[in-house]
Amino acid sequence: MHTIGTNYQSRTTGHRLSRFTRSREIQRPCINQSMASPLSEIPEDVLHLIIDGLVSSTDRRGLVSTAWSGLRRLLHFSDGFEAARRARHSASADRARFRAVCRSWHLAMSRHVPAPRQIPWIVMSDGSFLTPSDAAGTSPARIPSLPRNARCVASADSWLLLDRTDVRKKTHSYFLHDPFTNTTVPLPELDAVIGHASDLFGVHKLRMRTTPYDIIVVMTNNWNYPIILIRPGKGVWLPKPQSAPFIYIVDTAFLGDKLYGITHAEDLVSFGIDFDNKGVPTITTIERLIRHPPGNYWFNVWSDDNENFDSTNNDTRNIDEVADNEEQSKEDTIEQRRKKTGDDMILEGVTPWWDDEDEVRDHWYLVESCGKLLMVIRQVRVPPYNISFTLKVDVYEADACKGAHCWVPIVGGLGSQTLFISRFFCKSISTCDEADQDAIHFIDTGKKYNMKSQTMSKTWRDIEYFDSMWIFSPELVV
Repeated sequence: MHTIGTNYQSRTTGHRLSRFTRSREIQRPCINQSMASPLSEIPEDVLHLIIDGLVSSTDRRGLVSTAWSGLRRLLHFSDGFEAARRARHSASADRARFRAVCRSWHLAMSRHVPAPRQIPWIVMSDGSFLTPSDAAGTSPARIPSLPRNARCVASADSWLLLDRTDVRKKTHSYFLHDPFTNTTVPLPELDAVIGHASDLFGVHKLRMRTTPYDIIVVMTNNWNYPIILIRPGKGVWLPKPQSAPFIYIVDTAFLGDKLYGITHAEDLVSFGIDFDNKGVPTITTIERLIRHPPGNYWFNVWSDDNENFDSTNNDTRNIDEVADNEEQSKEDTIEQRRKKTGDDMILEGVTPWWDDEDEVRDHWYLVESCGKLLMVIRQVRVPPYNISFTLKVDVYEADACKGAHCWVPIVGGLGSQTLFISRFFCKSISTCDEADQDAIHFIDTGKKYNMKSQTMSKTWRDIEYFDSMWIFSPELVV
């Protein structure tokens, strides 16, 4: 268990990062065949000589931009492409160009330098965003590829889950969108289930097993649809309404082909997934790997009485079936609407409590890291009219001990991994940067907690936790 010392419990003022990348900076420049073909024709040994010269003339930090400049000069790219190159200054944009040119360059680069680490972007629910290279001084910009009436409601890797609302029809349409490649995947299967949700409805999480065309998991605050499994083009699977353990799950993560979830009480649950004869993903088995410790809980816990799971007593719908939704009376109270619709009846992975006049929140996250499952517990103090700050960080690994699984506190480090934590999406990445190894980044405060030294960096931003999410630019494809 790691506890931050009192030096880091003082209130910090920090400052908000308000510079956002301009719209044009995320648009992918078009590389036509006439531009791309000369590089494909360069012999492999010549490519290695070029890269050797570039590596020897610059340090690793400047390698990407210098390599691209040298390659551009070699191939005499057009002025229009040069203008696009100047417009896109971030390292992630440079990596996207490398990926778009040709596989020969990728293979040659991989033999000389390791693939650069992923640099996450921060996206707000309104579609505005910032990158690590941004600084204070400019107005927020919105991702230009997003529809005007779309909100970002969750994220996973480079993908955003968009909720496009038709105010007149009071309907919702859901899409997956990758702003780095400007790729959009409609989700009519999700529309059929939650396309007529009330204003109390909310999406908690988005998970993808591999790609948007494989298994997609959406977690919501509705106890009738706490977890939704989707396979685009095939169909959707739902558990029985208000059934355990689904209504107790606060976060999920894929490890291999299995989906895992944790509860508020720190149960660890595995979900075996298979496909029916129509190709619809279905949860076929449930196993509680770690049982919550005994004690008194102010919230409901998954008891032994409701541990049996019947895979046949659930709801599977193909792409042509549409869910029925009741119209809600405007005269209903909020509590009546919550119970009638089921919206806002599922606890999120946040437990608020009060210490004197300050609100304190405990947050639970489940993260896959190097083939292991980590549970991160973060305690945050939220003083009125001031910036939130982290009080304590605990990290545990799911491990087998004495013939059973249990949560084992991690002491010393994360195996050179770096964790990025947010409400909607958490990710573990590998990094060669010593300053970032064994660190945990928190999206709202900008703080970085070092697991080895048990120290916290200073606050450098103040972002709304409940409206912000990470997205990661695709890695250099080799």
